[in-house]
Amino acid sequence: MTFGRRHDRTGRLRIGSMALLLCLLVLDVFVVPFALAPASLSVRIARDVLLSLILLSGIAAVSDHRRQYMVVALAAGVAILIRCTSWLFPLDTISGLLDVTALLSLGILGAVVGIKVFGNGLATFDRILGAVALYILIGVVWAEAYQLVNSHVPAAYAGIAHGSAQYDRATWLYFSFVTLTTVGFGDITPVAHVAKSLAILEALLGQLYPAIVLARLVSLHVASDDSGTSSS
Repeated sequence: MTFGRRHDRTGRLRIGSMALLLCLLVLDVFVVPFALAPASLSVRIARDVLLSLILLSGIAAVSDHRRQYMVVALAAGVAILIRCTSWLFPLDTISGLLDVTALLSLGILGAVVGIKVFGNGLATFDRILGAVALYILIGVVWAEAYQLVNSHVPAAYAGIAHGSAQYDRATWLYFSFVTLTTVGFGDITPVAHVAKSLAILEALLGQLYPAIVLARLVSLHVASDDSGTSSS
C-alpha cells in the first residue's frame, strides 16, 4: 500500500513538472519576447526568472532518474548562478557568457528530456507532454545558437545587421521556429557557413521529429498492450 502511494506521488510529480515545464516554455517563447520591449529591464528580469523556472521544473521532471537529475541540476545550478551574479556587471560585458550558459543548460535539459521521451517504458501522459516540450526546446536552443552566431560572426545573416538583434530574442525565436517548421519566409537568410549548418540541421530535425515521436509512442503503446495480453 505504501509503495503504491509513493508510486502515485512520483507519477503525479512527473506529470505536474512536465506540464509546468511546457507552460513555462510557451510563456518564454510565445508571450514574453513579443509582449515586452527588447533590451528593457523588464524583459531581462522576465528572461532570467523564466529560464530559472524552466531549468528547475526540468530538474523536477527527471527527478526519478538519479544520473539525469544530477547532470541537469549541475548545469542548471551553474546557469542560474551566473544569471544572478550578472546583475553586478554591465550587460555588454557578460552577454556572451549568458548566451553560452543558457545554450548549454537548455541543450542538456533537452537531451535529458529526449532520453525520457524515447527511452523504454509505457506511453505515459508525462512522456507525451515531454515530447511537445522537447520540440519547443529544440526551437529555443537553436534560437540561442543563432543569437550567439550573430553576435560573434560578421555578416552571418542577410536581412539583419551584425549584432543588431543581440538582445532581441523575438527575432531569433521567430527565425528558429520558421526554420524548424520549414516555412522559410526568406526575410532572414543564413550566409555564414556555421549559420547555414545550424539552419540545415534544424530544418532536418523539424521534418523528422514528428514522425519519429509518433512512431515511438505507437511502438510503446503496442508493446504495453502485448505485455498486458501475454501476462493475462
